[in-house]
Amino acid sequence: MSNWKNVNNWHWVNKNCLPWSQKYFTEQLEGLKAENNGTQVEITKMVETDGDVELCQRKGKLITIFDVRIQLAWKGTASDGTEASGKILIPEVAHDTDEDEYVFDISVENETSAKQPVRDLIKKSLVPVLRKKLMAFSSDMIKNHSSDVYIENGQNVIQPGVTKERSNVTHINKSTTSNNSSEAASVTTTTPANKKVNTVAMNDDVEFQTSAHELYETLLDPQRVSAWSRGPAKISREIGSSFELFNGNVSGKILELVPDKKIVQTWRLGAWPAGLYSTVTFDFDQGSDGVKLHIKQTGLPLGEEELTRNNWNGYYWRAIKQTFGFGAVF
Repeated sequence: MSNWKNVNNWHWVNKNCLPWSQKYFTEQLEGLKAENNGTQVEITKMVETDGDVELCQRKGKLITIFDVRIQLAWKGTASDGTEASGKILIPEVAHDTDEDEYVFDISVENETSAKQPVRDLIKKSLVPVLRKKLMAFSSDMIKNHSSDVYIENGQNVIQPGVTKERSNVTHINKSTTSNNSSEAASVTTTTPANKKVNTVAMNDDVEFQTSAHELYETLLDPQRVSAWSRGPAKISREIGSSFELFNGNVSGKILELVPDKKIVQTWRLGAWPAGLYSTVTFDFDQGSDGVKLHIKQTGLPLGEEELTRNNWNGYYWRAIKQTFGFGAVF
């Protein structure tokens, strides 16, 4: 069990599961056999399992993120007694790959027409079994490692893949900031359900050791956002487009863009009242040795200021600095 505090499983926690996956695929795939009309084939060895495999937890959800390359050795015998051997390369086993999208590159040593029945048997009978085994990988990873990234809170156990409503939350350590302030509650927002929500505004400054252009791109480029958010990101540079981060737990819409100078967007957490969006403005102040990002967020639900600030610092600014080296991490 983990020995850290993560009340209600709010924070992003991850575990490297590559060593386990290498053993897992060896146990699951070695020894698989197929036979038809006297022709037979067997997976004899796991040659290679290489790539990235992580189990992550955030806000009570367990997420598997992986992309591995697998190579297998096989041997077989045709019905006439012709022996054959070779390799099966699976170039990509990824968390976002559907069962029918797996690619199997089958090679035969010293290939001849007499060995073709063995190759055909692999395609027809062994590949479908391999597909099923690969599709079970994600759920089996969760079963084996969920206790290492997921903490049960008393008797209120959150099941994997299910988000539990947040109560008292332990916050992430803050990145270096200045000019932090929250304005008094002075705005009342009405949601579509006609429920009035008192809101506040919050300001923050964060310094990055990079250029305004690089930071601007890091906040909007889908590949960069996927890297620092540690998961698939839906985002674009188009005004009016919607975005989703952290498995949909953060969402909003791009309202205004001034390249390398300003980003304005709506922004909400999934746990907020339905239909309630805050407005976030990022102003980029380029200096001689870095860029200062001025953040103003209006429409925050009253009482969410400190939590929201800590989540910005932890899941955004700290993560960006750790991923791209844009400054010291505290």
